[in-house]
Amino acid sequence: MHWWRRAWPGHTRPGYPPVALVVTDAGPVALANRQQAVADLSADCWRGRWRREVRDYNDDGWREYDDAVPIVATTLELLAEHGPLGPVWWRFGRSGRHPLTEALENPNNRAAYDLRQAAREDEQQRIHQELMDTLVCIDCGDVPEEESTWEYGRQGQVEWTRRRGSRCWSCHQDHEERLEREAQERLEAARAANAKLRPCWTCRGSIGGKENSKLELTEKAGPDRLECPQCVADREAKKLGPLVLPAPTKREQVAALLSAPDDPWWDVRVLHAKLYPVKDRAA
Repeated sequence: MHWWRRAWPGHTRPGYPPVALVVTDAGPVALANRQQAVADLSADCWRGRWRREVRDYNDDGWREYDDAVPIVATTLELLAEHGPLGPVWWRFGRSGRHPLTEALENPNNRAAYDLRQAAREDEQQRIHQELMDTLVCIDCGDVPEEESTWEYGRQGQVEWTRRRGSRCWSCHQDHEERLEREAQERLEAARAANAKLRPCWTCRGSIGGKENSKLELTEKAGPDRLECPQCVADREAKKLGPLVLPAPTKREQVAALLSAPDDPWWDVRVLHAKLYPVKDRAA
């Protein structure tokens, strides 16, 4: 403990007891220059130590006055006009003149820094919340706390980043599962419809294509389709031209007069026989 604190135990402010400087016997400009000169020469005594919090990620800081001497200055004319408790004291390190008790308050101390930091954090929180409000889930209305989060999906932990007009993780999963169910339902419906049609002429498989193949149809095939998607792709790759079915033989034509042919492609073969003469056509 400093020795002077034993003599003045009522002193509660950080630093040494204050020093008051009263100047006189000169004009206003000279007196102002005299006070400024004393302030400049004694800066190391009253300025205090500069401190800052690196973890706050800013260049701001505060001054500590444990080893500083507060100095206030005024003129005799101001004292005579306003009295010692009036707004006549200039605290070195501050601007303007203040009443004595206010002038003795340490400028730019930790409390002032904490207020500035709190204001910065409030502004950052406001900006962050405005951003989060734009990322509201379009399905459930959930407002996220963070833009990106780590979530557990089918293949382990994944990073999920919210976008404007998008969904939260749970709604995204529900949406994907719903799309998969709808796609599977469409595929099953197409398979059922295609199973009722004639098979592929070339491979004798489903007209919709081999089940679970990349080219399997997801829509109902038209009644005039003769080949599955894979056979159509193979025909185009080999440049075989359009498919023309073999014309009915005379024996088949005679049998057709007595009973309906047991041939799912019969009507197409008859049509092709009319459209494409047998002579010089590819089978």
